[in-house]
Amino acid sequence: MYENVFDKITEECSFRNLTSLSTKQYIYHVSSFLKWLGNKALEDISIFDAKDYILSKRNTSCSPATCNGIMSALSFFFRIILKKPWDFEVIPRMKIDWHLPTVCSLEEIERLIDTADNIRNKAIIALTYSSGLRVGEICRLAPSDIYMSTMQVHIRNSKNHGDHWTILSKRTLELLKTYWHSCPEPRNILFVSLRKPHKPLHPGGIECMLKKISKEAGVTAHPHTLRHSFATHLIEDDTKREYVQAMLGHKSPASTAVYVHVSNKSIMGVKSPLDRRSHDKSIITGGYKE
Repeated sequence: MYENVFDKITEECSFRNLTSLSTKQYIYHVSSFLKWLGNKALEDISIFDAKDYILSKRNTSCSPATCNGIMSALSFFFRIILKKPWDFEVIPRMKIDWHLPTVCSLEEIERLIDTADNIRNKAIIALTYSSGLRVGEICRLAPSDIYMSTMQVHIRNSKNHGDHWTILSKRTLELLKTYWHSCPEPRNILFVSLRKPHKPLHPGGIECMLKKISKEAGVTAHPHTLRHSFATHLIEDDTKREYVQAMLGHKSPASTAVYVHVSNKSIMGVKSPLDRRSHDKSIITGGYKE
């Protein structure tokens, strides 16, 4: 009944150069919304239907961030596909609860690498951490993106529709060499499935792999945890924030600034204003001079 709707969403997303992931998410959320409505005619769908749907998702434990994702998809659906107005007074974006990212210690990173039972997984974990990559970037890496001469990794078509460079660890390079010799078939994608035919990996596959290894290692980690850890450890080592921003591929310095809050070491050297005093002044405690 709604096949033309999904074709139109795909067409409009392509016209706006949205990522394939955004397109899939829009189609998924719109499809779920239409199923929830039953067989209601498109011309009869109102913004209050959308509000009731989002409230129902919120009442079934969907997070505010997930609800905002649904809202973005339905707003696109109403404005672009149905040609109906979207009122942000009726359906405002939800406030997001902000939490500091989870970070692994270097010892935990070593434990994850040691726990991995094959060279490909060791290389994936090491590269994700040591270069600060997103899981989607790991999946898209080509062998030609590894620059051994300059010890850099070239990230193409990243989250922000741009390219950037990041560092390549010497230890990671040795793991990558060993991995390549174990699976030397010519190909355009670096990391592929272990069994033939060697197919490109998907983010979900890497997430499942790391979840299993994390459980075995007794570490709480997700692929993005490794990226958070990379950035936090660099901040702790006094790496300039603009360098960290460039290696992470962040457009805004604000996205990188969060790692200053995560890093305890970055604030350990800061002295409280209450403790500032001249050497010739006495400490006053409880109203009496010592």
